[in-house]
Amino acid sequence: MMGFSSRMAWRETRAGWRHFLFFLVCIAVGVGALVTVSVFAANVERTITREARSLMGGDIEVRLSRPITVEGRQVLDSLAERGIAVTHASELIAMAAVQATADLPRPSQMSQVVELKAVEPTYPLYGQVGLDPDRPLHDLLAVASCGAMSCHGAVVQESLLIRLGLRPGQHLKIGEELFAITGLLRKEPDRMANAFSLGPRVMISQEGLAAAGLVKPGSRVRERYLLRIPPGSAVMSLVHELRGRLDKDQARVSSSQDAQPQLKRFLDQMGRYLGLVGLTALFVGGIGVATTVHAFMREKMATIAIMKTLGATTAVIIGIYLRQVLLLALLGSLLGAAVGLGLQQVMPGFVKTAFAIDLLEQIDFGATVSWSSLLVVVKGIVLGLLTAILFTIWPLLRVREIRPVVILRRDLAAMKQVQEAGHRGGLVGGWGAYDGVSIAAAAVIALGLGLLAVWQAGSWTVGLLYAMGLLAAVLVLLGSARVLISLVRRMPRPRSLPLRQALGNLHRPGSQTIGIMVAIGLALMVTATVSILERALVEQVVTNRPDDAPTFFFIDIQPDQREGVLDLIHRQTGTLDLDAIPLVRSRLASVNGQPVKAEEDAGASPADREERRKNWYLTREYVLTFAEALPKGNELIKGTWWPAGLVPEKPLISIEEEAAKYLELDVGSTVEMEIQGAVVAAEVSSIRKVEWGNFTTNFYMILSPGSLEGAPFTYVATARVRPEQEVPLQQAMVRAFPNVTAINIGDVLDSFTAMLDRLAMAIRAVALFSVLSGAVVMGAALSATRYRRLYESVVFKALGATRGLLLRSFASEYALLGLAAGLIGVVLANVLSWGVLRFLFELAWSFHPAVVGLSLASTVGLTLAVGFVSTFRLLGQRPLPVLRHE
Repeated sequence: MMGFSSRMAWRETRAGWRHFLFFLVCIAVGVGALVTVSVFAANVERTITREARSLMGGDIEVRLSRPITVEGRQVLDSLAERGIAVTHASELIAMAAVQATADLPRPSQMSQVVELKAVEPTYPLYGQVGLDPDRPLHDLLAVASCGAMSCHGAVVQESLLIRLGLRPGQHLKIGEELFAITGLLRKEPDRMANAFSLGPRVMISQEGLAAAGLVKPGSRVRERYLLRIPPGSAVMSLVHELRGRLDKDQARVSSSQDAQPQLKRFLDQMGRYLGLVGLTALFVGGIGVATTVHAFMREKMATIAIMKTLGATTAVIIGIYLRQVLLLALLGSLLGAAVGLGLQQVMPGFVKTAFAIDLLEQIDFGATVSWSSLLVVVKGIVLGLLTAILFTIWPLLRVREIRPVVILRRDLAAMKQVQEAGHRGGLVGGWGAYDGVSIAAAAVIALGLGLLAVWQAGSWTVGLLYAMGLLAAVLVLLGSARVLISLVRRMPRPRSLPLRQALGNLHRPGSQTIGIMVAIGLALMVTATVSILERALVEQVVTNRPDDAPTFFFIDIQPDQREGVLDLIHRQTGTLDLDAIPLVRSRLASVNGQPVKAEEDAGASPADREERRKNWYLTREYVLTFAEALPKGNELIKGTWWPAGLVPEKPLISIEEEAAKYLELDVGSTVEMEIQGAVVAAEVSSIRKVEWGNFTTNFYMILSPGSLEGAPFTYVATARVRPEQEVPLQQAMVRAFPNVTAINIGDVLDSFTAMLDRLAMAIRAVALFSVLSGAVVMGAALSATRYRRLYESVVFKALGATRGLLLRSFASEYALLGLAAGLIGVVLANVLSWGVLRFLFELAWSFHPAVVGLSLASTVGLTLAVGFVSTFRLLGQRPLPVLRHE
């Protein structure tokens, strides 16, 4: 019997291979999307593992948020006796300025915020810095000639030269020092990404940084000490040793195994969610599979009846067609895997352009095929096979409803009843009979799709949430489509013949309208939701910027510069209401008497978002201030504010509500803050709700006046100026106070907008697979009804209809179909985006007519194009041969 089933499956496939082209394409598109994303993510993860030491810059990294103490430096110096190399890198935000000279009379821009990095001659310990010209880095950063005086060298990203209108050999002023541009920085091995950056990178020597005079007490600077240990040494034992010996410095010590945790987390999450978008494309393609199999089974009714008459059981017949499905699904999955592997040559360039990740230059996709890549390819193929099986279970069960005696006797009335039962039995067309087998099949399909989502997501929580959301969307689409078709059926018949025929085609039996609406609506929902979320986030942060929001933040103002900076801002802008807020950096020492570890808990599961969030609040650096009055945009939700003009007997502290939640603090709790070795204990007097989007200086923790006496303060000042005052104010600040950094809020918002656009572009690129799947499903559905459409068109021709009339009729049908699917899709997209904004981002939702209009127009255009390609050949058929064949 097995041999008979296999032979029959092969015979049926060979005879009707044209019918299954849509089946193959539906599976291939979905598997291609999954393999494209998954193989790329696997190759990136493999590269991160292989290049871990280069990504970090050493075997071990010691990171601090302030200059290391004398004792800490002695600890690091002592490592040389054990053959351990140490190099020092400092990273901070600074201002680079250029002055007009004989060869540069009018610079295109006078100053620019830059991300400054100062290194020692031994940098990097691992990896290579990409430079132009290709010379040793320490040579390019050495003392150079700046006309009649000497200066230090600097290598810069090319974007800085473009912004300032400079070229190599010319000069920059950073802080109090002049630097000669000696080369271009092409690649930096231990820099994560430029997805969100305040400015171009400038690399100088440690001697140049000292000469610039930028690092003052309390300055915002990240100090990194990179270690290279001898081969065979125990890395983790040294990590634990340094954590203990550098405990007073509050240093974070990590190994290369933890290199670039932000990059790992970003790529892991990006790969996970792009993979789920790809899975949506596969599930949309599954609807096309169900449609194709359903149409095929309807055509094979007579064959199935004959086999049943000759003694074949329902199980045997289902086994025949199940083998056929497996063969076609395997071919489609292999085709999709080949497409996904082929797209690997495109993905690195696309992602590098979108996110400027230098790591991608180290990935070689064509030279070798790793086991991890092979595993994800196999996973994609298996997902394609399982999806095809799950989506064909329901149409294959219709075999049970075929009664041989009815079909062989040509009982037309009964045949019509059987065919209508077959129409009702499609996966998205209805549920047929509610017997035990049907209910069990529905449960298996739902459970199987849920488990596939969990497998792809790699997380029970994310996978089940995705599966439930997708199921809810499909049910809403299904219900909405049924309601819409019911309304169309009850509408008065229009006088226009093409429109009347188009409306009739939408609701007649076997039209596949509901399946097309679900597929296209689901694809549109994904792409429109991404666009709405992107626009909403940009609108909330950029468009809804308060009228009184500041234009500049001036940071790293030293105590003796406070009055001078405020006076300069007043003279340049005429602004009277100016103030500088004191800042001091600290870390939690204890919460309610329980000491807080300085190191992050590496044992926390990456999937445990709440635990990681709590850990972040415990181990992060806090910027403290004191204030007499409750700041603007803050609202007390618990406790009381201290009286104005009075210094409390003991330090009091006000905590932001989310920080209080994760730190488990309440009014009356106690916290101890460590500030450069000194500990300040305070009692929680209130909990505040903070409006973080008001573009003012906000804090998680605010202390009462007098609590921070003697602390090493710096100040931050804000100013709101007219556009024509921005450049003169920034230039005057650079000349008078070179260590003060002026951050233009407009530039930050532009960078944020660009980052959102890049993320949305990446998601939309994968979501296009869903749109392509929806188009293929529509083509499959139209192909399934091709003969009915052909017969109707030749009947109309025989009655005198012209090709133009038929074309208008088809076009009206496809336009109405696209409009209906588009309306349902954009409504769901708006509901989904509202939920995400309301409950995930806690932001207000707003209607975006441009997104809705573009989505509807694109959907109508897509359905017209697919419909025309699928049916234009019918217009040229002659009536007589078709009618004689009938």
